[in-house]
Amino acid sequence: MNGGNTQPASLLTQGPITWSLYVDTYFALQGHGPRDHTIFPTTTAPRHNEISLNLAHLGVDVTGLDGPTGRLYIQYGSTVETIAGQDQTTTRGFFLTNRLLQYVQQAAAGWHFHWLHGVNTELGIFPSYIGLESYLPEENWAYTHTFSADATPYYFFGSRTQVFPTQKQKIELWLVNGWQSFGQWHEGRAGGYLWNYRPTEWLSLVNSTYAGQEAQNDPRSLRIFSDNNVQVRYYQNKDASFLRSLAFSLTGDFGYEQRSNAPSGAIAGAALTNRWDLTEKWKASARGDFLYDETQAISPKFPVGSPYPWNGTSPFWGVGGTTTLDFWPSPWLLTRLEYSHRWANQPLFSGAGGITGPGGQLPAAGALGMFTPDLRRTDDRIVLNVTLRL
Repeated sequence: MNGGNTQPASLLTQGPITWSLYVDTYFALQGHGPRDHTIFPTTTAPRHNEISLNLAHLGVDVTGLDGPTGRLYIQYGSTVETIAGQDQTTTRGFFLTNRLLQYVQQAAAGWHFHWLHGVNTELGIFPSYIGLESYLPEENWAYTHTFSADATPYYFFGSRTQVFPTQKQKIELWLVNGWQSFGQWHEGRAGGYLWNYRPTEWLSLVNSTYAGQEAQNDPRSLRIFSDNNVQVRYYQNKDASFLRSLAFSLTGDFGYEQRSNAPSGAIAGAALTNRWDLTEKWKASARGDFLYDETQAISPKFPVGSPYPWNGTSPFWGVGGTTTLDFWPSPWLLTRLEYSHRWANQPLFSGAGGITGPGGQLPAAGALGMFTPDLRRTDDRIVLNVTLRL
């Protein structure tokens, strides 16, 4: 499954406790060779021409206690800043800061009920699968993310209830603070649902919908977003020495941002990925995707802390293509080589001059006007990734 862990059962289980160790390292080259070594925009592998740590976590899950459940995952790496570090709701009031919460990947406490085919309810920080792709690149068929996945939430802060009415269906209900945010801009809660139906072992259908007030200075704003996915394994031969299976994943997104003090507009995105299980250890995938954002509601902006104004124009749209080759020397170690090409209808991606300042560093406050971020319409990346997961 795209977005799911394909490994065997964890080796780090002790009674009701399961430990998790995850280390994701990479070396990336961006075609323009940005002087500040910043690959922008991206949520994965954001450093050019450096051996870097994308994400590492140490976690523990508590299950099997006939009721109480919980987990705690502590994380480090550049992904922490590209995702959780971009949350500006933490500037509203005190006692809620990025430095406090961005190092927590998951933290939840809850209860498992023996109703129907199982019901789980929990409070805390938990993963979001809007946009399909997992927060953990190792679980996806590609290392970098699609335009839509980069622009949609990877985590929620609030409550989640999972209901399994049958062995083939799961329903999730969310009541959360906001769109990938620790706090909230307004007084109303956000929320939504996810429905996953697996009528057979080779087919998965997902529909999810989210609604919330996401515009900082507009209490009458409303964002509605729907994510839909179908995954089909259309060929399988477990005994074959070559080409064991073929599968595709098709994702379609659509939404609308309603504003009372600014233009309102539509959002749409799609991604089609094909997966080849060549042998037990070699896998490959190819992906194409696009994103259209009529009012730049969710499309990329400069990172939090950038002193430069964002001069993007509406509407935004971009397309991308990615090819990935995986080698699993062990079920616990993944090595990846990936190439991606992206194009946007306006300057968006890091150019040779970078987006930080002269010489690749932020200029003095009085010299900000002497530098203009170098943005280009195209982006080419090659990434080598090694991930250990136990």
